[in-house]
Amino acid sequence: MKSIGIITIHKINNYGSVLQAYALQKACEELGFNVEVIDYNYPNVFHASNKYVNSVDSQPNEPRWLKALYSLELLKQHKGIKNFVAKYEHLSSKQYGHPSELIGDIPHYDVYITGSDQLWNPRHCNGDPAFLLHFAPDNALKISYAASIGVNSIPEDLKLQYKELLSRYAFISVRENSGAQVVWEVAGKKAAVVLDPTLLLNKDQWNQIAVPKRQFKKKYILCYFLNYTFNAFPYVDQLADYMQQETGYEIVRVARPPHKLGLSHTHYRIGASPEEFLALVRDAEMVLTTSFHGTAFAVNYGKPVFTVVQDRNASDSRQVSLMCNLGLEDQILSITDSMPDRSRFTYDVLTEQKRLEALRQQSKIYLKQALKNE
Repeated sequence: MKSIGIITIHKINNYGSVLQAYALQKACEELGFNVEVIDYNYPNVFHASNKYVNSVDSQPNEPRWLKALYSLELLKQHKGIKNFVAKYEHLSSKQYGHPSELIGDIPHYDVYITGSDQLWNPRHCNGDPAFLLHFAPDNALKISYAASIGVNSIPEDLKLQYKELLSRYAFISVRENSGAQVVWEVAGKKAAVVLDPTLLLNKDQWNQIAVPKRQFKKKYILCYFLNYTFNAFPYVDQLADYMQQETGYEIVRVARPPHKLGLSHTHYRIGASPEEFLALVRDAEMVLTTSFHGTAFAVNYGKPVFTVVQDRNASDSRQVSLMCNLGLEDQILSITDSMPDRSRFTYDVLTEQKRLEALRQQSKIYLKQALKNE
């Protein structure tokens, strides 16, 4: 049985990161490979003082007493994520804390995969060569699966590194349409556009991990708002309030502590584990999110979704790319948009699911062919 080593962001306190790492591992195992996730720490000292970071607005600062009020819930969430990694991810025996450590003690596999998430986005990873497989032996098969660049261009001082390291890949695939263009411009190599690893597994497979019990008796709208790419407030607060009034459903907010209290018909599940997060998506009536993976799990579970982006015309948006590929352009909201009409609260989920399944099969074929070096 051939071996695979996956390098990705696999254990930070973020549902999407740990779930995508597990999904790619699972998909490769189903193809008959022995798979490990290389236990590479992110962030590490290499990512400190990243000069490519752009200053972005963040969620309004919560008062200290409000942060303290939910500190135990955050600790519970982080423990749940840590437990998920320990239970489901097959980590390498050695842990690496810097790109140079991978060069000094190379982990050996038959195939090396750059996994998904924003590994090739300089603003997130500082042009980390580890995520470009700089440590992998020349004669080993190197591929990427749904690597995300997340920007429309690579900084000039990184272009040579990207060109040299990408030229060593036998197969390159990316997660957003604009990423393929960036790869072509930098390295002159064609890149396939494939689904995020979380979408390689269908909802039945995710339900094998999700907690089986429904967590709320009443119907609810799940709100999953992140703040590390842009500030979607107060728009998303207004959107949630509008949707609650129009539908009569409760609001359930997950992952982040509230920035203010007193929101009517609103419940918080800050301490949810990844398994509980999956169930919260599964049992929701609708999903409102600023998160790519929030969007991905909503469409995977066939839940009507509004995905909120900073700019719907941005070609580097992972959410926009996914929604357009599924024919769900009308479900994209920019933070300057007016509130959506009730006619957009639902759509033809059956058609969406058929499109998703077709894309899933295409992505699986790509992965199978790449791993077999065909």
